[in-house]
Amino acid sequence: MKTVNLGDKYTHRLTLRLTDGQMDYLGKVATLLGTTPSEYIRMTINAAMISTTKSLNSMVQGEALGKVGMSNEDVEANINDKL
Repeated sequence: MKTVNLGDKYTHRLTLRLTDGQMDYLGKVATLLGTTPSEYIRMTINAAMISTTKSLNSMVQGEALGKVGMSNEDVEANINDKL
């Protein structure tokens, strides 16, 4: 898999200390995916960013609709179910 930079420049550098086991895992996974360890870490961060953004957007949307958390009635029903 060829790394494609879509115009975003890599202007920040990260130094990361890993155990031997973590480095071995990173190298194996990157090789299986046909990419470099750096690109695999970028892919992982991008996936987390997308997932977190979707979750946060859902939470904000839920708050706007008044659907965040459980109502007291729901909590009481759950407690009663456990009796």
